Amino acid sequence: MGELQQPMIRLAQETADLIPGAAEVVARLRGEGLKIASCTGYTREMMQAVLPRAADQGYAPDLVVCAHETPQGRPSPLMIYKACADLGVWPLSRVVKVDDAEVGIAEGRNAGCFTIGVAASGNLTGLTAQALAELDADERSARLAAAADRLLKAGADRVIDTVADLIPALEAEAARRA
Repeated sequence: MGELQQPMIRLAQETADLIPGAAEVVARLRGEGLKIASCTGYTREMMQAVLPRAADQGYAPDLVVCAHETPQGRPSPLMIYKACADLGVWPLSRVVKVDDAEVGIAEGRNAGCFTIGVAASGNLTGLTAQALAELDADERSARLAAAADRLLKAGADRVIDTVADLIPALEAEAARRA
């Protein structure tokens, strides 16, 4: 294990706070019979530290695929392909890829998935949820708009603030397609 691996594992575990509403969204999707996978750039060792804490907060994916477990990481679609193969999920056009980074959106697009970017609770704002909430309204709006713009330019079909907004976004898309 590299010199930085242990501090990274500790930091990942310490900061593994679930986004408010995420557990409820996952429970509802599971109630609809959907499977949930996490494709991550974290190592398996980091995920072994994070997953118990996530489970304590109500999130336990059906499958986790780490970047080093496929021949190529993002933006290649191989992690999504592996997740779908392992879970027996197809066609990929019915898979929803939710991600907070441009490279994750590219991964979803490359796999042929419907992609949803996450702006407020994601990497692109560069702030914790608390720090974002403490910004004045104009600064917060500007950061969210910039993050949404970057995700849309990366190919996101839709952009939401947090995963707590996922169900309404999926319902709106279903209505649009009907």
